[in-house]
Amino acid sequence: MSCHRLVSGFLLAPVLACSAANQQSTADEPQAGAASLDSPPTTSGGAGGATGENSPTGASGCSLPAAGSSGVARPSGAAENLQVLDWAGFVAALSYTFDDANSSQIAHYAELQALGVPMTFYLQTGKSSAASDVWAQAVLDGHELGNHTESHARTATAEDIDAASDFIEAQFGVIPYTMAAPYGDTSYVSLAETRFLINRGVGGGRIAPNGNSNPFNLPCYIPPTGAEASTMNGVIDTAHSAGSWQIVLVHGFTGGTDGAYQPIDIDQFVSNVEYAKSLGDVWIDSVVRVGAYWIAQKLFGDLSPATSGDETTWSWTLPDHFPPGMCLRITTDGGTLVQNGEALSWDDHGYYQVSLDAGALTLTP
Repeated sequence: MSCHRLVSGFLLAPVLACSAANQQSTADEPQAGAASLDSPPTTSGGAGGATGENSPTGASGCSLPAAGSSGVARPSGAAENLQVLDWAGFVAALSYTFDDANSSQIAHYAELQALGVPMTFYLQTGKSSAASDVWAQAVLDGHELGNHTESHARTATAEDIDAASDFIEAQFGVIPYTMAAPYGDTSYVSLAETRFLINRGVGGGRIAPNGNSNPFNLPCYIPPTGAEASTMNGVIDTAHSAGSWQIVLVHGFTGGTDGAYQPIDIDQFVSNVEYAKSLGDVWIDSVVRVGAYWIAQKLFGDLSPATSGDETTWSWTLPDHFPPGMCLRITTDGGTLVQNGEALSWDDHGYYQVSLDAGALTLTP
């Protein structure tokens, strides 16, 4: 059992019990066919070709990977034109997800971890493989564990969903912030709305920044059986060109003992991930971290700021089941951004990092 708690895709603190012992469819864009985690387990984000090290933080606890080139001067114009950067400053976003706690995922975990990319594993907890020590290691390595129910029933029940969440938290010390609906069945949507930040479906498509995709039925791309890397690369290229978030769903790899749905060859998958990393401007991260950014950006865009003298303040309340430690990347023409009475530092990759936990942001001349 893991003695750490995974929150928002990265490790925070040991679980007390352990420390005491020693813890939709995007209709925004129709689907056409269909960066990087490194050493410290506290880092759970990356972009293709990047080292995975964190950029300087202006937001406490924020650990997004650096986006763009360094050496960008702090803007010195008027205190106006505040904008949230799409995908944390990257051109597009990408999340690799795995369903069912399939035996071939466990068998090839070393190859998956070696890719240096944070992934999301949706565990079907009624299977014996869901108790594998590999998932505890995945937590330590900075990956996300999500809910795929206990029994994988086609029709949703609260008991089936809650049993899986209880298992994941008890077994691994992890709070599952996202789930994946078995078969993508829409009966899960209403139950997911009261329990999670996000529910991933199985319909084809991509998610546009500030788009109207339903966060409780997000689309994805499922590679066909035996898909070649070139086929999967084309899906990544389409999302990259569109500036969108592509979620990829792989059930498992060729081989294994429990018959993965539409399995693909591990070498072809590895080649695809390496290709995505090589683009250099794609944010590759877990569903919870990319999804939290996407949701927060839309929330921020709907705010009506208050003005007092020459100061402008934005205030917000995060939605239920929103993970702590998240941030947004913001630019202005000039001025100073302040949270909790302190000026935010400028990141010379070209943005400020704004804490979402703070609940307010003020722009002053």
